[in-house]
Amino acid sequence: MPEVPAIAYIGHRDIVPLRCRRLDGIRRFAWSRSWRVETISPDAMTDRKALRARLAEMRAVGAVVECHQVPGLLPPSFFRRMPVVYFDPPDSVDWRGVATVSCDEGAVAQAAFRELSTGLPPSFAVVSHFPARWSKWARDRIAAFMAVCAGAGRPCAAFPERRGEGEGGRHARLVSWAAALPDHCAVFAIDDYCAAEVARAFAAARRPIPKSATLLGADGAESAAGDASSQEISSVKIDFELSGYLAARMLGEKIAGTAHAAPTFGPMMVARGKSTRGHGRREQFVLEAVETIRREACDGLTAASLIARFPVSKRLFNLRFREAMGHSPLDEIMQVRMEKVLSLLSGTDTPVGAIADMCGFGSAVELRQIFRARTGISMTEWRARRA
Repeated sequence: MPEVPAIAYIGHRDIVPLRCRRLDGIRRFAWSRSWRVETISPDAMTDRKALRARLAEMRAVGAVVECHQVPGLLPPSFFRRMPVVYFDPPDSVDWRGVATVSCDEGAVAQAAFRELSTGLPPSFAVVSHFPARWSKWARDRIAAFMAVCAGAGRPCAAFPERRGEGEGGRHARLVSWAAALPDHCAVFAIDDYCAAEVARAFAAARRPIPKSATLLGADGAESAAGDASSQEISSVKIDFELSGYLAARMLGEKIAGTAHAAPTFGPMMVARGKSTRGHGRREQFVLEAVETIRREACDGLTAASLIARFPVSKRLFNLRFREAMGHSPLDEIMQVRMEKVLSLLSGTDTPVGAIADMCGFGSAVELRQIFRARTGISMTEWRARRA
């Protein structure tokens, strides 16, 4: 019986959620080709002789390789004739022209701006958790967000970087910077690790979130799960499972010797925590309304029928809801519905028409229009990327 071909995922760590999601995507494509997937930790990347021997032992026919925050970088020359696809390769001559799968940073920036704009902030700011010059994706994400703000005519301040700065000095400077930001400024931290760092700086500056400022991260963190404050921070959820699938598919094309384009992946949705839920007081009727939305959004609940349940005027309800949550009741209803839509699209074969019914939309046409407006692609295309 012939041996099952193997592909290697080099740079994987079980404790990093981002890379676990990528591994899920790699495995999903490998399963369709009857390949097996072998993982190699970043620690094994520094001993190149041992790594070459291990690849030979597993009879790897190709590799997907991480470059971001790994102790040893492996240029294309290391792999000789073995097909390889990279994540976040260095912006240098040794990696020029390599096969890579990249994030659509423009789409991430647009999603971040839309979420932060719901609270009608007077100004914006953007922060990186390490010198952005070290990573192209970080530079691109910052530039894209500042460009979106400029295009909307909104001021945006970037936290200034300093070469050779220690952690303590950076934190002290970040606290001073946070204290000096305008009231109700909307801050975009380029990943969730950075967002947790910014939240600590705001706490040290005695500026409560979201009362004094709103904060949004993005799901690009190496590890933020252990930080309690990160659980309350809103985040642009990025489709890293798709990134793994696309990388494995691209690797399959290279192994087959067929032409391949450089694919991109992007945001799925915004997971809302307390950090973007406005800055006003939370009336009891607002808290009850939010719970009602969580339970009934997919059962045909409308903003009008929700408001009618409470003994306040429509104007006062909308005002207090937006103050507390940073967006309208309808936005909250749509957020809950879209969460279920994405779950059904990715986890089931349920037809689009049935999904519209199950998620509280008036028709499949309405759902398709809303889905495209929010994601930039059709539901069919979104599902096909995961097929």
